[in-house]
Amino acid sequence: MKWILTLCLFASSVFGSEFPLLKRLEKAKAGDYIVFEANKTITLLAIRSLTNHSMVLEEISAPAPKNKPESWAAWLQAKAPGHTSWSMIEIDLKAKEILECYSFSRCAWLSQSPKDSFLATLLHLPLIPVEAKDRRKIGPAPQEGEADHRKVWNPPLVINGKKVEGTFDAYQTDWPQDGSELAGKNVCLYFDRNSNLPLPCWIQVDTGQVTGSLRAIDSGHRLPASPYRNMPRRIPEFVGSPVKTKNGIRLSIKSPKYYKTFELFAVDVTTGKEKQIHLVSHSLAEGQGEILNLEVDAEELYQVLQPDHKYTWLLVPAGHSGSYTELAKPFTWQ
Repeated sequence: MKWILTLCLFASSVFGSEFPLLKRLEKAKAGDYIVFEANKTITLLAIRSLTNHSMVLEEISAPAPKNKPESWAAWLQAKAPGHTSWSMIEIDLKAKEILECYSFSRCAWLSQSPKDSFLATLLHLPLIPVEAKDRRKIGPAPQEGEADHRKVWNPPLVINGKKVEGTFDAYQTDWPQDGSELAGKNVCLYFDRNSNLPLPCWIQVDTGQVTGSLRAIDSGHRLPASPYRNMPRRIPEFVGSPVKTKNGIRLSIKSPKYYKTFELFAVDVTTGKEKQIHLVSHSLAEGQGEILNLEVDAEELYQVLQPDHKYTWLLVPAGHSGSYTELAKPFTWQ
């Protein structure tokens, strides 16, 4: 039921006129966590960083143990014994898209196809509040003509290993016919009103025949730092060779979207001459997907480069000097 876990992840980033979760995110802090169980699998989800623009979530899954760990903090710091997957996901809260997904268990970055990326769908769906009269009730339904005095059902709430009383808000949405496993299904999410956790405490999916649920078995705040302290970053790479344009040259790169600006350098590698690095002004234009085009005016080239000297291009994402990339094939400026 991996799609339910992913749905939980992405539900935490929804905010709109019909579901003001942005207010919940404003109260959330790094270290807030929740542990889910479904189909004999437990998944710990923790907020690792949160800004006005992005959020990093850590997800660790493992077979459900017979006895729950006494301390999730200790389990985490022992590198989650028995875990089957461990990843971090960074979400752009403004653009409503995934910026990065890295699997520590696979030692690889994971790509997200449109069908696999629930974020692209869920963040654009309205989540409609479910009124008390329409919510699930406790006990058998009254007979026809009788008033319904049953209490509204609320999911269990566990914080720091202890059951507590919770007050829940429920929201529902219908998944579009997108060919995914959720296509056409009704999804209901329960959020505790008072715990300041932006993650849903219960997710219920109506398949039309069977109602499946994902329940939280624990939650809390101030979860210690992960053994994997930082989200690994990819390095931009040049795509193809520089292209002459009417106004100068164009350099195409493939770069993760969390890099916003770049510094471009021309490195003088002329034989017998000490390497000199020259900053080159450029403009940036978006291409398709992660492709960006750096446009350099001819006037800038004539001011910076010297005739008959050999150069290579060096690209450095602003603020990330360790993620530089260099175009290996040198060129001679004429």
